[in-house]
Formats: sequence, structure tokens, C-alpha cells
Amino acid sequence: MALSGCEMGSDNRHTSLIVLRLRQSIISLGPILITISLGLAEGYSAILLPQLEEDPDWNIDTQLSSWIASIATLPMPVGCLLGGWLLEIIGRKWLHIATCIPNLMGWLLIAFSGRSIAMLLAGRFITGMCVGVLSPVLSIYVAETSDPVFRGFLLPSISLALNCGIATAHVMGTFLEWKLVALLACIFPAACFVLMLFMPESPTFLIKKNKTDDARKGFLWFRGDSEESTAEFGAIVSNQKKEASLPKKTFIEYLGIFKSSTFYKPLLILLVFFSVMQCSGNNPIAFYTINILRDVLGNSSVDAYTSMLIMDGVRIVASILGCFGQQYLRRRVLMMLSCSGTLCSLFILSIYLFIAHNYDYLFNNLDLSSIAVLALAGFVLFTNIGLLPLPYSMTGELFASSSRGLGSGIVSFFNMVLMFILVKITPWLFEVLATEAVFLVFGLSCLVGLIVLIIILPETKDKPLHEIEDYFNGKKN
Repeated sequence: MALSGCEMGSDNRHTSLIVLRLRQSIISLGPILITISLGLAEGYSAILLPQLEEDPDWNIDTQLSSWIASIATLPMPVGCLLGGWLLEIIGRKWLHIATCIPNLMGWLLIAFSGRSIAMLLAGRFITGMCVGVLSPVLSIYVAETSDPVFRGFLLPSISLALNCGIATAHVMGTFLEWKLVALLACIFPAACFVLMLFMPESPTFLIKKNKTDDARKGFLWFRGDSEESTAEFGAIVSNQKKEASLPKKTFIEYLGIFKSSTFYKPLLILLVFFSVMQCSGNNPIAFYTINILRDVLGNSSVDAYTSMLIMDGVRIVASILGCFGQQYLRRRVLMMLSCSGTLCSLFILSIYLFIAHNYDYLFNNLDLSSIAVLALAGFVLFTNIGLLPLPYSMTGELFASSSRGLGSGIVSFFNMVLMFILVKITPWLFEVLATEAVFLVFGLSCLVGLIVLIIILPETKDKPLHEIEDYFNGKKN
């Protein structure tokens, strides 16, 4: 009988954990839905540009096509700073809700643009602004509403949702007109708007606004009342009280935060991490997938659209593996695995293209384009298991609660500026440099980044946020 009682108690605790994890998953569903829309905006140009180029009424040249692709990234940096400020003013939850409205309007502008290039560009601009505004808050909201262990699974789900959005754009664009794709994209911001109305606000934000009772109710709902979670909530409240007790700072004094080790250390680490992620070529390849595939495959019998859909399948599988990777592997191990695989794939692709372009007679007219497809698939696989999701996940982990909004806004701003530059100059790079040279540059960037990250990247797996803050503050746990 005693054994049965123990087993029943264990089952109850296990069921309780399942319920809590389910609640945390439901909370993360809102950010996931809107992130799918953001992924659609990122992958949209890959199917939009080929359709416009094949339509004689549009008369699209290289300059205009680069603007159609890159204009979505132009407002992202400003959006990041705005989002980093707003998430501390109106809260994480309401920033999601507020951004759904212009995101919906942007897609509607594109869908009903007719043959107006101005409306098309305006719609792309607005959807890009929404990407920027939401970039700082997505990982923060998920990190602040999940337990340290399950956080490793939920945070990369944001990257999975982004890749699902890219794949959705590619699949729909392969079979549907670009205007209909834009109209269908409206489903995701509308669904997020409705769902987020019923979700709790981040306890960290509520405590900052002196709503400790509301914060406790929400925290207990999705984290339970175990000794561990109660202690963590107490630590969050204690840290906020210490910050609140400090005297009000002038603007000049506020700039002193850049001297704080809990701010400048994670800031520098994340700036490096995002630089490595962007300079490895992930976004340029995502924005110009069809055009790049046509260039890489040449006269091969392999269809560019078919190859794109294969890449999307690999991207989604890799994102799922990334979720489990962050759950079971240490952050540093996953980073090294991802970067190593990425740079090897880029080097293989560069070598193949160099031989194919200069020594094609060695192949005796054999179609070896499958090597290029496999190398690109390897690139997509390895970037998406770690190099793409990790910097976003760690943005929600590394910054102290007092500077999380500012820090995430700055790194997101930097990330979007770099993305805009790379997306804008990519067509020019492929015109000026040989294709193999571009991939070689991406690979060398990844190699240098890997070496630097091995030196500076801390381990954060399964650590409560207040412990990570103490680490940068020089305290031993």
C-alpha cells in the first residue's frame, strides 16, 4: 500500500509538471504565431521577385528588385529601438497585441496593391517595421514565462516559427500568386491578436510596475508553487526591490549602465554572435533563394523551386532538432557544432562552384549539381540547429532584468542594420564577385566567428535568469 501511495504521489507531481509545461507552451503560442508572420515577410521576396520579373508589366531591374527585397529590412533597426523602449512602457503582452494591427495592415496593402509599386513597397516597409518592433520582445516574453529547464525548448521554437513562416511563403508562392499569399498571411497576426488577449503579462514587468500580487498569480499559474519556483519568484522580487530603491538617475547617469558588467559584457557577446550569424549568409540566401539557386544550379535539370522546397524541409527539420538541441545540449557545444557544420558546407559549396565554373571539362559533362544541393542543404541544416536560434534565445537570457529592454533593443537594432546592409548588397556581390567567392567569404566569416565565440560565450543552459545576472556581476553561485 505504501508503494502505491508513493507511486500515486509521483504520478500527481508528474501530471502537475505536464500541466505547467502545457500552460507555458500555450503562452508561447502567441509569439510563435506572430513570428510565423515575420518569417513570411522574410521569405516573401524569394517568391515575389521571380513572379514580378516574369511579368512584363512590372519591368523589374536589379536595382528595383534589391529595393523590393531590402526595404522590409530598412525600418527594422528603428523598430528594434522602438520595441526595446515600448516593452518596458506598455509591457511584453500588449506590445505583441499592438504590433499585430500594423502587421495585418501591411499584408493587406501588399495584397491589394494591384500594380502600384508604391503600395507594394509601403506594405513591405510596414511588415518590416513590425519585425523590428517585435524582435526584442519575443525571446524576452518566452524566457520570462517559462522555467529554466523548459526554456531551452521553448526559446528555439521562435526560430522554428520563423523558419515555418519562410517555408510557408515559399510553398504558397510556388503554387499561388503573390497577392493571394499576402492575403493568406493576414491569418497569423489576426490569430495572435485574439490569443494574446487571454495570456498573462510577464511577472518581471508586473513587478517593475509594483503589481506584485498580479505577478504572483500569473507566476504561480504557469510555474506552480514548488519550493524552487517560489524561491525564484522571491529572487525576482528581491532584485526588483533593490533596483527600485536606487535613486532616480539623470540621463547622463543613466548612460553609466554601459559601464556595468551586467550590461556591456552580454552586449558585446551578443553583438559578436549576431555578426557571425548574419555574415555567414543566412539572410541573404533566404531573401534571394530562387535567384541564388538558379545561379548555383546553372543549366542543371534540377528545378530551382523544387530545390527551394527541399531546403525549406531541411530548415524546418533543423529547427526542430535545434529545439531538442537547446534542451539537451550545452549552448557552447551546440554553437561549436553549428558553426563547424556551417563553415564546412560553405567551403564545400565554394570549392564545387570554383571547379564547376573553371574546370567543368573534368566532369565529362556529368550533372553533379546534386553536390551543390547537398552542400546548401548542409548549410541550412547547420545554421538552423544553432547559429540562427542561439543568439535570439540568449538575448532573452544574458541581460539583467533592469537593462533587458535596452540591451535587447540595441542588439536587435545592430542585427537589423547588418541584415539590411547584407540583403541590399547581395545582388551587387554576386555581380561583382564570382558566386564561389561570395560563399567563401561567408565561410571565412563563420570560421573567424567560431574562434571568437569559443573564447567569449558563457554557458547558460538550465540556469535561472538571476544566476546568469550574478555571473556577469562577478558573484559566485
